Amino acid sequence: MIVLTVRALGLLVTWVMCAANHRAFDIEAWDGHFYLGIADYGYSGFDPSVTYDSQGEYFPSAPMAFFPGYPLAVRLSGLYFGGHLLAAALTLSLATSIAAGYGVARLARHLGAGRRGQLVAVALTAGAPMSVVYAMPYPEALLVALAAWTLVAILEHRWVLAGLGAAAAGLTSPMAGPLIPVVMVAGLIHLFRVRTHRIAAVVAVAVAPLGMLGYLLWVSLVSGVPGGYFGITERAWGNHVDFGATTARWVLDTVTTSRDAFPVLTAAVIIAAVVATVRTRMPWPVWLYTAGTVALVVAHSGLIQDRVRLLLSAFPLLIVAAIRFSRWRGRTTVFAVSGVVLAGLWFGAHSLGVWPYSI
Repeated sequence: MIVLTVRALGLLVTWVMCAANHRAFDIEAWDGHFYLGIADYGYSGFDPSVTYDSQGEYFPSAPMAFFPGYPLAVRLSGLYFGGHLLAAALTLSLATSIAAGYGVARLARHLGAGRRGQLVAVALTAGAPMSVVYAMPYPEALLVALAAWTLVAILEHRWVLAGLGAAAAGLTSPMAGPLIPVVMVAGLIHLFRVRTHRIAAVVAVAVAPLGMLGYLLWVSLVSGVPGGYFGITERAWGNHVDFGATTARWVLDTVTTSRDAFPVLTAAVIIAAVVATVRTRMPWPVWLYTAGTVALVVAHSGLIQDRVRLLLSAFPLLIVAAIRFSRWRGRTTVFAVSGVVLAGLWFGAHSLGVWPYSI
């Protein structure tokens, strides 16, 4: 119920923001067009009008930068919607948002949250900055659901589920990269320390990387682009690993010279995520996943304005915040959480209704 309420409120705030700025509320905006196009045409039959690189030159391999897990799920779901892929995509995003909410609550319990803390964690995750994409044809809701339940599976030593979750997440988004080694390391530690469920742990270690490695290998074989997936993302979006140099320069320039709200708040969220990760204590698999996610967001170059959306994968930080909120008096907790959620929904609405660039 919390997830549905926050999603409905988020859509209302976004619609109002778009209307106030005389801008169409395009629920398929930006990457949503790519994911729906891949679900409809696949990679080879994609609309040529949008397959270009950062220099504006025709680049038919550009759609391969988008992982196939979500569009494949949309295409399969479309069979139940008479081929209406947008309806299938929005239903899938909503359903996986709900699944993510249950996964976040379960993970919060493992991190020491009581009933109130679990509910607050669900609310903060559902209303995080850029959570508007949970109601759009984007893979973030599916990714967060898979990551949350995979982390739960690790903590509960349900190794086959952990391996399958990591494999599915790896087929869904490159942001699943930190989750895969966490599953593998946890499985290997279990093999050396515990004598039970050893076969299941071996399965987890073997299966976890298959989704991502399989897709990256396929792209390398099919695209013909030097560097495969990484060559595609660098040519089309200027992405490469520079260990945070681009991000650091952009953040410093933004907080000292920018007059736009969106970049300043994006910089503030990035800084807050880095500081919180360094200072936060969690079970080591959860912390390692979170730290890897934040590092992955910070360490690459390319587009900066989508970093808050990518940080949705670092949702354990919100669980820790929820546990702290839940220790306050009841009314204070409600007001504080409501304010944070409304601010997050405003941020997403601003990104679609005011900010003119990609999210």
